[in-house]
This record gives sequence, structure tokens and C-alpha cells, in this order.
Amino acid sequence: MSYQTLAQKYRPCDFSEIVGQDSATRTLINSIEKKRVANAYMFAGPRGTGKTSMARLLSKTLNCERAEAGKPCNKCDTCREISQGNSIDVLEIDGASNRGIDEIRALRENVKFSPSRSKYKIYIIDEVHMLTTEAFNALLKTLEEPPAHVKFIFATTEPHKVLPTIMSRCQRFDFRKIPPMDIYGKVKDIASREGIDIADSAALILARSADGSLRDALVVLDQMVSFSSGKIESKDVIDLLGMVQRDKIFELAGSIIEKDAGKAVRISDELIAGGKDPVFLNSSLISHFRDIMVVKTIGEASSDMAMSDEETKVIMEQKEGISLEEILYVLQNLTHCASLMKNSMFSRAPFEVTLIRLAKRASAMKLTDIVSRLEALEGKGELNSGPERVSRGGGQAIGREASPVKTSPGTDEISQKASFPRQALPVEPDAGTQDEDEEMGGEVLPNPAGFDDQKNRWKSLLNHIRTRKMSVFVFLNSAHLLEMKADSLAVGFDKENIFNKEALETGPNRSVLQEAADKLMGRPVRISFSILENESGQEKNRLELEQKKVIEKEKMKPAIEKALDIFGGHVVRDISDGV
Repeated sequence: MSYQTLAQKYRPCDFSEIVGQDSATRTLINSIEKKRVANAYMFAGPRGTGKTSMARLLSKTLNCERAEAGKPCNKCDTCREISQGNSIDVLEIDGASNRGIDEIRALRENVKFSPSRSKYKIYIIDEVHMLTTEAFNALLKTLEEPPAHVKFIFATTEPHKVLPTIMSRCQRFDFRKIPPMDIYGKVKDIASREGIDIADSAALILARSADGSLRDALVVLDQMVSFSSGKIESKDVIDLLGMVQRDKIFELAGSIIEKDAGKAVRISDELIAGGKDPVFLNSSLISHFRDIMVVKTIGEASSDMAMSDEETKVIMEQKEGISLEEILYVLQNLTHCASLMKNSMFSRAPFEVTLIRLAKRASAMKLTDIVSRLEALEGKGELNSGPERVSRGGGQAIGREASPVKTSPGTDEISQKASFPRQALPVEPDAGTQDEDEEMGGEVLPNPAGFDDQKNRWKSLLNHIRTRKMSVFVFLNSAHLLEMKADSLAVGFDKENIFNKEALETGPNRSVLQEAADKLMGRPVRISFSILENESGQEKNRLELEQKKVIEKEKMKPAIEKALDIFGGHVVRDISDGV
């Protein structure tokens, strides 16, 4: 007889031998005893957790000639044929290689025929999520109303890829990862039955490395028998799997807890030089500090840790040297380091940087300390209230950040429908100076008498409107100032900004602009809007030319005034204005 691997040899032959899936086992046994067996089942869960074994057990129990109390006899021809996988009435189909609609059509034709010698014809489709959408749809009707002699059992590791219409026609059982201690017990039991001498520490490491898969653990145990010449020690498992010795992880974690950056870098250098991958070291540290976090929180080890008494003692000691907040800080940085290493060709540097940062965590200020220092500065008057207040040379505030505008029920529909960015837009502060400030609804704006050019008035108007209603500010910010006199304001819009012009002409928006202009100028202001045509370039430059004239005239004022004093004259007409 050919050699059988341990995973094949010790495949469960009874429901009691299924490890770690108590709820699914109990439900299926009860459904068989009460004769409430469904037409289709869906077994979903990680690899190596017993899905196919459960499907075979269910098939044997349903077709067994001498089944008792919901258990197969494992002695009749039917049970032996199903166990060996050569039963003509229990068909195991690989969903990956039989995923097309043609295979499902053939299956639909075959279900019409009665079983040859058993009570039920059972189809076990493994990795059913690999079927195409067309194949799933072709199976729907047969799955919902199959012949009385047909049962379907599906198994999948990715249930989210199965169509909801298929899932809704099945009784679903979710298989969980097998706890490490359950795997440890099974490994020790099989090793005892096979005459394999394995140390408890080695079995624990093997159980932890299996990641919830009993099959993976048995495959490694099979491999260890060939690798080890005598008793299987923990060092043998570590060497074969390329793992890091647990005490080295404890030592590395201890250097972080002790805040010894030099020691942490030396240990990591030693491990990396020995061929250990920084990514694996980082994940091992994450697992270790997670264990410390759980023990620190609940006061004892959880069932999934699978630690020896010595390892539990080290965890208990290390948890006393670090606070829960620090543990969370360490885990956050290690997790971030894992994502950095995925996108880096040189994974060692991010890992070492993280180790140093964690060991030097004492130099990082706590949030409470930062808040306390800010409050102290604010109390001394050294902390500015923020960018929302702007001060002039005289120290007076001339603007503050826009507050949310409370709109009345009559708010214009155009500004509500349009979508504009709500971030603060850059507006230059007013350049002019004045002796007295005019209060405008809580906003201090410059007195027009202190301005000699229209540009500064325009900026002051924009500043005020920005604090009143942001949508009006956005509309007006795209306009070009054509003229701004004591009693009139003319603005122009490019053709592509016609919408903004129309929005400003509506009642509520125009009222905001009108109120701001009237208060700024100290008198009623006539506002006009226009669309700039092709010659708009000349119109845009007119104001700039006028401003230049004003500047030049200001420069000439001292010379003119001196001439007037010498000759005792006065100004009759200013020809620079073209009047």
C-alpha cells in the first residue's frame, strides 16, 4: 500500500473527530436525526478547517446502510467508497476546473437519474466561487427545486464571490479558524498514535504557525518527521519554517519597552544578518505586542495565544513595564511600518526607523502636554487667536474669518443650487490707512475718505462681503472692476461668467452687495453689471491707467503746493483729469 500523509490518514471519520466546528457539527447531526436535511448546504471558511471532511461525513451519514444516531458506521461498502473518493453516487467536483456553463448543463442532465445503490445522489462542489456567473445562473432552478434523491454540498474559501441568489438557496455554515490550543492537542494526539516524539514547545510553535488550519499543521508535522533525526525540538520547527526564536522577539520587545534604541537596533541587525526578513520581524512584533495588550487589558492570556508557562511569565513581566497607551502607540507605528515596507524595495530602513522611534517615544510630547502649553501661551497673550484676525500697524483688527451665514427662507435659489468650494479664498488686506473706522454690522471697514484709489475700495468691499455671504463673494470675485466712485459701482463679467452676473442680479444676493456698498461709501450707491465684449481688454486696463495717473499726481503734489506757496496762487482746473 502506498504511503498516506498524516492529513489523509487522519481525516475525520466521525463527527466527533471534527475539531473546532462545534456549532456546525451539532446542527448537522440534529438535522439528520430529525430528518430535516436541506437540499443544499454551503460550507464557508478558511483553508484546512474541515469543510470537505464535513461534506464527506454528511454524505456518508445520509447514505450509510447502518447509520445510527446521526453517525456513519464507516464499515459498510458505501462508507468505504465515500472515504476513498470512488463512490459513483457521491461526486466530488472541482469548481476551478469545472466552472463553465457546459459542465453545469451536464450536471443538470445527470441529476434526473436516480442513484445507483445509495439513497441519495450527492454533489460536492469544492471552491464553488470559481464558477462563472453563467454557470451559477444555470444552476439556480435545479438548486432550488432538485429531485428528492439529490443533495448539493458546496465548499468555498471566498463566500463573498458566490452570487447572493445561490447563497439564498443554501443553508450556510461558517467554519472558523481552529484555535491554536485545539490544533496543539490534535498534533500531540496524532504524534502519540504515530510514535512521533515531539516536544511540547515544538507542538506549540507548530500550532501557532498553522494560522488556524489543522491540515497545515499536519503537513508540517509530516515534514518534521523527515527533517528531524530524533525528538522534534522547537529549534527544529523554527529552522524548518524560517521563523524567529520566541526569546529573540521577547528580547527585541524588551528593548523597546526599556526605551533602549541601541539595543533594539543591535538585536534587529543580528536577526537580519542571520537571514530573517524585516517584514517577518515586524509582524512578529505586532503579534507579540498584541498579546501584551490583551493581557494588560483582561489580566490573563486569551485562548488564541497558545503560550507555554515560561512565555506567559515573560508576557506578564513585560506588561508591567509599559502603559496601555504606549502599547497602542507601539502597535500603531508597527502597523504603519508594515504598510511602508510593502511599498519599499529596502524594507530594512523603515523597520529600523520604527524601532528607534518606539524606543525614543519618551521624547514625543503627549497631546495633553501640547494642549497645556498652548493654554499657557494663550494665557500670557503670546498666542494669536489664529489666521482669522488680521492686524494693521496700529494693532486694530480689520477682518475676521467668515462665520456661517444664516439664510432666511427667501434665500435665492441660484446660490443654493450652485456648488462652490467653502474654503477660505485669498483676499488681500486693505492697503489704506485712516483715522476713524466705520462700524458695518459688527465689521470694522476703512473710511472711504482715507482712500485715493478705487482698487483699495474694491478690496475692502470684497473683504466685507466675504464675511457676510460666501456665495456672493464667489460670484463677485470673478468680476472685473470697471468703475467705483462715491455714488456708483460698475463691474463687468466675461462671457463665460454670465451665470455669476445673473446670480448677483437676483434680489437676496443684490441686497447683500447693495448694503455693503452703501455702508462702505456712506451714501446710496448705484450698481450696474455688464458683459464684457471683445474690447474688454481695453476696459480692464482703463482702471489701471487711471490709478497710475493718480499715483503720478500724488508724487507731484509737494512740488505744486510749494509753487502755490511761493507765488500765492490756487488751482483753477486740474488738466490731468481731462476736464
